[in-house]
Amino acid sequence: MNLTALLSRLVAINSINPNLVPGAPGERGIADFISGWLVARGVAVDEISCGVAGADRPSLLCRVPGSGGGRSLMLYAHTDTVGVAGMGAPFAPVIRDGALHGRGSYDMKASLAAILRIAAEVAARPCSGDLYLMIVADEESGSLGTEAVLAEIARRGLSIAACVVTEPSDLLLMLGHRGFATGVITTRGRAAHTARRDEGVDAIAMMARVIVGLEELDARLNSGPEHPLLGHSAVVASRVRGGSELFTYPAECQAEFVWRILPGETRAGLAVEVEEFFAALKARDPRFDASLAWRLWREPMLAARDAPIVAALRAAAGQPAECAAPWWTDAALIQAAGISTAIFGPAGGGIHSVDEWVDLESLARFETILLNVTRSFCG
Repeated sequence: MNLTALLSRLVAINSINPNLVPGAPGERGIADFISGWLVARGVAVDEISCGVAGADRPSLLCRVPGSGGGRSLMLYAHTDTVGVAGMGAPFAPVIRDGALHGRGSYDMKASLAAILRIAAEVAARPCSGDLYLMIVADEESGSLGTEAVLAEIARRGLSIAACVVTEPSDLLLMLGHRGFATGVITTRGRAAHTARRDEGVDAIAMMARVIVGLEELDARLNSGPEHPLLGHSAVVASRVRGGSELFTYPAECQAEFVWRILPGETRAGLAVEVEEFFAALKARDPRFDASLAWRLWREPMLAARDAPIVAALRAAAGQPAECAAPWWTDAALIQAAGISTAIFGPAGGGIHSVDEWVDLESLARFETILLNVTRSFCG
């Protein structure tokens, strides 16, 4: 099956993450297609549960054994996508002006199609070292699939020298990305009739001051020296809710935030930043009452510039420009598990938008580069 045809088959399968869109089908259908496709071409496939009771959302760990003596390499892709609100025909791929359009085409079923074909090619003509595919569920939400597969790799005692995370990179060599933290700030007021200003305390008004404080903090974070690859840390309040009734002073308001973090930044250090401006707000108004609760913490990722997998990608891709990914990826979890990791993928656009597309010429070039990397790295 040629690359475009395989990509079209993958895009046609609805694999929306049900954690993002309740009732969505998840990854079972696409995992079954991939398993059948690979097994028919001589690639061993093991299904790994995401570990959530009642959730039929498999990830796959696939292996093409080498002839012996070479290094092992793992190629990564995820199968889940975000939702399709506003899209006309998200699962009917269309080719226009050299690009294939459809949900998941760029993020990241194009890369997935390429690594499936690479595994089939290597199964027909093995390398010296083993080739693994890590094809995971739930990347767009909680990375449950990656955590489950990494746990299985550790349980089996597999020695995998390196991994290429094939997230979209526009054929640039991405050597890292910032981490992120999410959390909730809660402000507390006092409920009262809106006609009784003397009795009510407006938790939403208190939250407005917090949001202004976060905006000022973000400006300070971005005004100092930046990391040479990853840039600045940043914080934004991305969702706010509060109040109960139209004619009642709101007793509580909550703001969820995302904080992009750099190497060396800690939860305790970030909490100090928040508590300092809480204290300043309370000094201005003794009624101010707020608290901070962390939710998710994901570490940043930095590849070693002299890592063998980085050298192999540089050579095969013709010394591409090097940069950092603008978003977080599962590469951080894979590298933290002791597997040397870099990020490299095809060109396209419209990630998470109503017009998502991948450039087919770049995808063909990406496949060629990655196959050359696989053969040079694994021997």
